Amino acid sequence: MSADAADQLRQFVETLPEPALKKLAATIELDRGENRYGLPHEAIMGMLRPRLAEIRAPRVFTAQRMLCVPFEDMLVIHDAGYKENGRILRASIMPMWRLLTEELIANDWPDLDDRFVKAQKAGDPARTDAAASAIWRAGSETLSAWIEEQAADPDQLRKATKKLGGTRIFEDIKEMAAALEIADILESAKAQLPRKPILALNKEQVNMLKRHYDQVAEQHDDRELVFLLAIMGRLLQPFPILKLVRAISRKLDDTLASRTDLSVAGDMVIRALEEDAERVAAVAAEKGATEEELMSRTRRFATAFKGITMDIGIRRDGEWGKRMYACRSQVSAAVERMILADASRVVLLVLPKSGKRAVADFSERPDEDRFERSERRARALGEAMRIAEEIGLQSACTNTINDLRKDLDNYAARIIARLPKTEEHERENARAHLATAVRLIELISNSDEADLLRRRGNASLDNKTVS
Repeated sequence: MSADAADQLRQFVETLPEPALKKLAATIELDRGENRYGLPHEAIMGMLRPRLAEIRAPRVFTAQRMLCVPFEDMLVIHDAGYKENGRILRASIMPMWRLLTEELIANDWPDLDDRFVKAQKAGDPARTDAAASAIWRAGSETLSAWIEEQAADPDQLRKATKKLGGTRIFEDIKEMAAALEIADILESAKAQLPRKPILALNKEQVNMLKRHYDQVAEQHDDRELVFLLAIMGRLLQPFPILKLVRAISRKLDDTLASRTDLSVAGDMVIRALEEDAERVAAVAAEKGATEEELMSRTRRFATAFKGITMDIGIRRDGEWGKRMYACRSQVSAAVERMILADASRVVLLVLPKSGKRAVADFSERPDEDRFERSERRARALGEAMRIAEEIGLQSACTNTINDLRKDLDNYAARIIARLPKTEEHERENARAHLATAVRLIELISNSDEADLLRRRGNASLDNKTVS
């Protein structure tokens, strides 16, 4: 597309009313597969997307994409080597698609596809929803019947899995069929949630999800877990699902083993916490890893740990409790080894010294490389203190910071005593050393004390009095 043509198209798009804009976007998206008009689809959609985002236009789907919508949040690329609940390989989609549309409902599929495409092009939400429901129902009923038929005959099942490409794909198709069975209820719930990834679930959202969960339980046998797994797939971290689990089971604690659907979801949350702990430990063991890399992983772990302990009754001697506190010990050991062990040495590295004692020496500016190292460690230490309860390091962090504060307070006192006697040629260096001390105190304790030191130091340099 030429620059002039692009400019003309951009101006045209900006003048389109909302209904026409939505219809144009639908036409372009649906023409991708057929390419009847020879259009530069991606270039045109790139111009449309900013306005589509402004008006929050609904997504445009092909019938194939719509078929996959109910289980799209469970799709993964990486193959763990075994079937995991709530994780469907993207590579399993095409075998399912060919099985369904080329073998099982080859005669019926063109009509389902045509009805859906026409409904979208017409911009009729009710017709589009009805056509989508028909696709999901056909997929669920047909795949479920086929799965049941294969499972009844071991030889037939063996041939079917071989033709598909393996047992993993067969198991994935079973989970796809289960999600399609509850698709209408699931999509109703998803439509009332924020866009993914969802950070947290509030009370209203939990109540809404519970109503939909109850619908699944009443209308579809043994599909409650699929509902939970699909909702989990929309969360940034899985632990907020426990708010819903708690709403379902008021006596929520480690005794969930008696409720299969709930216990599986809870076990996945705990496993995700263990994986977070393993990542923290891996960073700590990695040569050249930085404090920020470690604390980034540690913050994620702490957020999940706090969320879990707030939402369910964890007993230290229960199955989940043992696992949670074991991985917390893994995290605390990593943070203690990488952040706390030599914190005093690294944080105080930038201060001028006479022997081992920090002194108010303004003859040179603070070394920038040393300051960066000291600042990074002080920041990490301050962050560790803020999440110390979640990572089990309250005592260790408190002791480390108290020892550091003594050293920094003594150094600050020497600076304040020295500042009024500063020679003119030392003043800029003195301000730099003052700023260094203020910054380190600010990072490991609180900004009020750091601000007081800053004001007292500047007043001393300017021969003023701090009130």
